[in-house]
Amino acid sequence: MRTCSEYKFGKIKKIFSVVILTAVLLSADSMAWEKYDRVIAIVNNSAIIESDVETRFAVMQSARPVAKNRINYEKSRILDQFIEDALISQTAEEASIVVNDKKVMNRLEDILKSYVLNNLKKGEDADKITEDYSKRIIAKIEAERESRKGPQIDERLQGFFAYVKQTQKEEFTDFFESLKLQILRQDFLTISLGVSPPSEQEARAWFNANRAGLGTEMWVKHILIIPKNNSFAAEREANARLTEIRKRIINGESFEKLAAQYSQDPGSAARGGDLGWIMPAGLDPYFAGAVFSNYNQGGVTNIFKSGFGYHIAKYYGRRAITFEKVYPMISQKLYYEKITDQFKKWVAQKKQESDIKIYMENYVKG
Repeated sequence: MRTCSEYKFGKIKKIFSVVILTAVLLSADSMAWEKYDRVIAIVNNSAIIESDVETRFAVMQSARPVAKNRINYEKSRILDQFIEDALISQTAEEASIVVNDKKVMNRLEDILKSYVLNNLKKGEDADKITEDYSKRIIAKIEAERESRKGPQIDERLQGFFAYVKQTQKEEFTDFFESLKLQILRQDFLTISLGVSPPSEQEARAWFNANRAGLGTEMWVKHILIIPKNNSFAAEREANARLTEIRKRIINGESFEKLAAQYSQDPGSAARGGDLGWIMPAGLDPYFAGAVFSNYNQGGVTNIFKSGFGYHIAKYYGRRAITFEKVYPMISQKLYYEKITDQFKKWVAQKKQESDIKIYMENYVKG
């Protein structure tokens, strides 16, 4: 089985070999290279080509325009990233760290299933279609690597590829390979660098030092009514249902009983709409904004709309964020900082040990 580095850099090696062979056969000078995808760096036995850097730079520029005097700098940093990826791929291959296509597909499955659900036809099984499409995507990727004909792609799956291209600014195959390399990087950092997670004592020390800036959390219960579709009539119907429920609460009926009976939030309805103590940052911004608007403790909000539907909420107040609530995030933050620091040291050492040649014009050292 070919490794991830072979998939990512195999194409580059082939291009590099063709260019060298052509140059030798034609005894051409350096201008002959301009006919092909130029090699702009070599990392040990792997070549990095100009089009890959240009493609990633175009994605960057589409997200935020880059000033002319920063173009060479930004392209140089992109090349540095490719060099790091090459070092990781080579080292991972030596350590037999492999990321297969199924693991990449598992990472993509939530996006695929969401897309399938949004385009589901009457009587279809979303899980079966998602599973079938996952297999066909893997078969398509394998076929493209081997330059052979892959499985038939129907209109809906083609639509998924178009959706990925629109959101990720890359052709689906390129995005798939980029995601594979990203997973490889994560696995490499976890397995090879041997950084241990921070202790609870370290996390608590950070919490105590930064407690003042961590904000608050609030305790809230809610009732959610979801419109049947995007039509004005459905929106009006959902609002009217919630208006009637709110009147009943104001007239003395139990918020919790009505939430259990009518709320369409499967996660909280059985608990009487109780969301417990939650951080505003973890909520839909419209929901957080509406509930945090200085309602009295125990008070019921007016009807408001979020990205999920229409709500009313019962507000029980706020308190300073507790350590238990943010411990997982603090632990992740400290672990990331540790592993980033260790990775920088590893890259610096690996660059010294490796044969790296950079041919990029106007390369700017970082």
